Parts: sequence; C-alpha cells; structure tokens
Amino acid sequence: MTAKLSDGERDHTAQIVALFSVLMHAWQTNDFQEAARVRDELERMGGKVQMSRCRPTRKGVSDAQ
Repeated sequence: MTAKLSDGERDHTAQIVALFSVLMHAWQTNDFQEAARVRDELERMGGKVQMSRCRPTRKGVSDAQ
C-alpha cells in the first residue's frame, strides 16, 4: 500500500527527519541548548520528542566484549 503525498507533505516530512537527525547529534554530543532548540522546533511542526536519560555506565565493564 502506497500513500500519495503532496509536495508540501513530502517537504514537511523531510524537514522533520532532518531536524530529528540534528537533535540526535546534539544529544549525543551533549549540546543540550541545541537539542532543546530543535526539540521545540519539532514540537512547533507537530511532533513530540522525549529523550530518555543516558544509561549509566558500569565501572570496570568494557563496551567491547
């Protein structure tokens, strides 16, 4: 099943995907001011994003097991 999207709908979706990518990068690099700005922009566009806190790391346990 294929949905037919107008040019405006495709552009809106592409903007949301691009902003979400920026949000993920800001979150991963601890740029919380940028993450908040992008989150607000996504909410303005009709989305709602909630990021969970980073999982605590366990001391003495290597990530490469």
